[in-house]
Amino acid sequence: MSKSDSSSALTPEPVWVPVPLPKAEMHVHISLALSVESFIRRVKKKRTSIKLDFLIERESRYYPALQDFHHTYEAMRHITSTPIELAEVTQTYLERIAREGCIYAELSFSYRPGADFAAQIEAISEAIEVARHNMGIETRIVVTTLRDAGPAVAEEAIRACMKIKSPYIVAFGLVGDEAMGSLLDYKDQFALAWNEAGLGLCPHVAEQSLHNAVDFMSALPKAALKNPRGPGQKVRLGHGTLVYRSSELMKRMLDSGICFEVCLSANKRINVPQQVDVRGTKFVVDRPKREYFQTLADHPMLDFHKSGIPLCLGSDNPLLMNTNIGKEYALARKFAGASITDCVQFTRNAIAYANVDAITEKRLLHLVDVYESKIKSGFQPATTALNYKAAFSLAKVWPD
Repeated sequence: MSKSDSSSALTPEPVWVPVPLPKAEMHVHISLALSVESFIRRVKKKRTSIKLDFLIERESRYYPALQDFHHTYEAMRHITSTPIELAEVTQTYLERIAREGCIYAELSFSYRPGADFAAQIEAISEAIEVARHNMGIETRIVVTTLRDAGPAVAEEAIRACMKIKSPYIVAFGLVGDEAMGSLLDYKDQFALAWNEAGLGLCPHVAEQSLHNAVDFMSALPKAALKNPRGPGQKVRLGHGTLVYRSSELMKRMLDSGICFEVCLSANKRINVPQQVDVRGTKFVVDRPKREYFQTLADHPMLDFHKSGIPLCLGSDNPLLMNTNIGKEYALARKFAGASITDCVQFTRNAIAYANVDAITEKRLLHLVDVYESKIKSGFQPATTALNYKAAFSLAKVWPD
């Protein structure tokens, strides 16, 4: 799609991605995917120390370091914690992204000791069912724990998932400060999740520290590393941004067939340390550091894509990053040089690495097939794969 194709009096700026293009949301922390309206209500009720200016002051949503982002996240995470609040944000978010063309989502939800985890999962699950009934969107849950909390809490979370036996909990992930120990510390927990709980693995890796990627490859269960696209269980890597520093490591990731969840807005808004931690790295670091903080011109996404590493997209924290899944696809077009064909492939990758059964995977891929066959014949669908029509047929990157 050229810029001239998208010109319109109603859309004076360049537009990039058709709304009807089937999309998948593969990396989003649901607790803070709430709408602006909900956030305003929480602020007025003094549920958070964050002020309303957060919504309009651009710099407040840019973070000099990952710790700064975590400070903001933790100051706001609790504003969505009760079952009613979780149900509201989940249903509202899923219905909103379905209108953006999204056909599938995996929602990350953080396990916290002491919380009524079973009630929280029940609320999210009910919202998932309602959103599917209302909009047709398919959704699953990735349960995460903080690295700061340590391996014992990770194991507690996995065993809680096994006890609940929810059909919507499909994967386990680690989030938080990558400097908090090694991923090798979680080798037993990854094995428990994969071998006994039957969960896929989707930890955050190498967003800030390259050595995390090396540890990740060693920490995975052999069965997961051998078959990261196993039936109903998949291995994806959250972020993985710094892997570009090592050509050798990129090749190993490619050979292993592990999918990367790319979150462009998050990478644009959270600075990478000037001295990237490569301690213990067993691979040669042969590529220079890039500056993609506040600009995505040098983001390595296209390097990954050209190398053949499977990629999918995620919005990470929509409220904190001023984004949505439609914008993430548009950013991929504008800054990473992705074509419409590439964007369709990102959705295909997402479905191929979704933690779903074979029947669901086939049904979702059929929606992508139908869209692709139409555009190849020169026909641009007017509705999304789930039959929703947008007032604007194209999505663009809105200003910050």
